[in-house]
Amino acid sequence: MRVLALADRPFHADVAKLAANYDVDAIVTLGDLQPSWLESLDKCCQPKLGVYGNHDDEPYMTYFGIDNLHLNQLDLGALTFAGFEGCVSYKRSGHGRVGPSYTQKQAKKLVRKLPAADVLCCHCPPRGVNDDPDDPAHIGYEGLRAWVDKYHPKYLLHGHVHPHPGEILTRIGDTRVVYVNGAKVLDLT
Repeated sequence: MRVLALADRPFHADVAKLAANYDVDAIVTLGDLQPSWLESLDKCCQPKLGVYGNHDDEPYMTYFGIDNLHLNQLDLGALTFAGFEGCVSYKRSGHGRVGPSYTQKQAKKLVRKLPAADVLCCHCPPRGVNDDPDDPAHIGYEGLRAWVDKYHPKYLLHGHVHPHPGEILTRIGDTRVVYVNGAKVLDLT
């Protein structure tokens, strides 16, 4: 299954054209996306699924017919997908855009409702996966790490963080980790 994954920054290309040019089977959104970046999703017939990020304050998934994976599972035939939105709560300055965030305790409780799946789609990664333990805004969810250790999904797709080149974690045991920042075409088998 080939998917187009989108997260965190503009793609510098029309989403519908990317989907068509790469002949993708599904489009996955991983949060912190501007509705203006997604306008051509209306032209896409592929399944669209995703989670919101911590800077998402507009219901763009509703606007564009994207199935919300947060604490849900979706079966796309060959693979099942589940998701977790937002990031770990941190003290924010100013009155900028604000989307979902949870304390570690809240997230651990919510993760208990997250069904097993082949592909975990999350905005914020699990703790210790491409996160920055010294930056409270970019630390991972402890509860998601325990979920990955328990269910061993084939793939974990995430955005949110800013890992240093050469330090990007690509596996947790048997789980392939994919960091997305912009647009990325992935072959999930």
